Amino acid sequence: MYNNFSSSIPKNPRNETIMKSVIKAAQLYGNQEIKELPFSKYKIYFETGSRVEYEACYIEHRRRLNVYTAMALYSHETCWIHGLEDILWAICGEFTWAFPAHIKDEKNLPESSTTIDLFASETGMALSETCYLLSDRLSPMVKERVKNEVWRRLIIPYTNRDISFYKDNWSAVCAGCIGMAVMYWGSRDEFTRIEDKLMRSMEDFIGSYQDDGCCLEGALYWGYGFGYFCYFAEMLREYTSGRTDLFKWNKVKQTALFRQKVYLEKNVVIPFADAPHNYSFHIGLAHFLAKEYEEVQVPDEAYGAAFDDDIRHRYADFIRDLYWYDPRLKKTENVENTCIFPQAQWYIKKTEDYAFAAKGGRNNEPHNHNDIGSFIIYCGGKFILDDLGWPEYDGSYFGEQRYENLCASSAGHSVPILAGAFQERGRAHRSELLEAGSRSLRLDMAGAYGNGICETLIRSFVLEEKTIRLNDRIIGVDGEIRERFITRIPPVKTGQGVRIDDWVISCIEQDADVIITQRKFKPRLSICKMDMKPVETAYLIDFVMKPDGGDREIGFLIAKGQVI
Repeated sequence: MYNNFSSSIPKNPRNETIMKSVIKAAQLYGNQEIKELPFSKYKIYFETGSRVEYEACYIEHRRRLNVYTAMALYSHETCWIHGLEDILWAICGEFTWAFPAHIKDEKNLPESSTTIDLFASETGMALSETCYLLSDRLSPMVKERVKNEVWRRLIIPYTNRDISFYKDNWSAVCAGCIGMAVMYWGSRDEFTRIEDKLMRSMEDFIGSYQDDGCCLEGALYWGYGFGYFCYFAEMLREYTSGRTDLFKWNKVKQTALFRQKVYLEKNVVIPFADAPHNYSFHIGLAHFLAKEYEEVQVPDEAYGAAFDDDIRHRYADFIRDLYWYDPRLKKTENVENTCIFPQAQWYIKKTEDYAFAAKGGRNNEPHNHNDIGSFIIYCGGKFILDDLGWPEYDGSYFGEQRYENLCASSAGHSVPILAGAFQERGRAHRSELLEAGSRSLRLDMAGAYGNGICETLIRSFVLEEKTIRLNDRIIGVDGEIRERFITRIPPVKTGQGVRIDDWVISCIEQDADVIITQRKFKPRLSICKMDMKPVETAYLIDFVMKPDGGDREIGFLIAKGQVI
């Protein structure tokens, strides 16, 4: 079988642990009717911009698909096949497989029902793979309906229309899933017709990464986009008997190394861009890559994704966690203390006392935040200085109001505010990496702001054992300068500085006024758990400098255990 999948889930202690949760869910589903996706929830996004109501119902169908597919591969009891056939039939009956947020013209029903987005593509691939794995046990009528719907909604539109995808995770997920669906249904002529288009999308995806392998979208989107790239590439390699091997492409190995560089400890990741603070990796992908490239380290399986950890219940990740996990692989230690992504301008330093990360780049990156010069400090299981990560997704966050959201605006990052001006979006607003060493980083970030805001802004970091020295050289600002620091830990003013937990920020320039304000924001959580929507508090610490249009050196000492 493709991807070396057998007709039964491999038996090992980790899979047995995962299946305990799956069995529990299956038993509950046995007493529940499948709910339709009602129009009353479908239309909410178009009326209010809120995504969660409809998407929660949609994803519950995918969770149910995962459960019944796993149960059918785990047990040969016919009840699981019957439940699987019912959810396959129900998904085939959905008006569209796309999210409302991705439908351009909701009043054009034919276009809406065949919109190809991330989730339509994932659905087509999931249904196709399920029918392939369980072909001899499923009703021929169910399989035929699945095939017809996959062809109608995905393969025919993709083949006949001039369809291209965003040059980011969309290229890998959408094109990869469509390509896998065609391969599963066995149509080599159809695959040949779309092969060039598929390869262009794979090139677009890999091209969206820097030569240094950095995923500008953050840790979770690396696992998503690169994961689907790998799922497609492995299947394609087998489908072509090894003639087409995308794992030999330049940059693919560097991209594979990204995961191990951005984990701080356990399942804690650097939350740059639209990323969470905690991300439980998919162990199937991790083990696959460790076998593909000797430089890829094997993570601690204790922090691999459990059932229900994935808020989207993505079928491909879930099934490959069960099939690609290899109990013979043992954890390897990460000995890299300093990691520099020179093209992306990400800098990561891990010491015995703390972890530090900072970024430059440009303000038009995928899932962009206006965050040039932003940095985090992680110590003792806490983000002392923080990046707020991603907020709840809604219509405004992906529209013109994106940078009014604290999480995306430079107002919500540890960067200066110059004469009341925040950083601006766009490719022209970028930084230059001047220096990056084992204990130092220097960025020219004047370009992050609008024309005429400042002549010079050089941000420098020096990393010492329990101390981080920050210096901003600022020239030509006609107005007040606010040096902002962001945390989610309640800070306390003390003397000439601020204490956060057992760290203190003190300004070497003594005439700074310290102002602490609070902003509420909604972080992005599991949309399947509708009762869990806490509002978090961000603390904005401003060291305010009086206007001085000259050449200024503003220094800070950020120290662990420091007493002022």
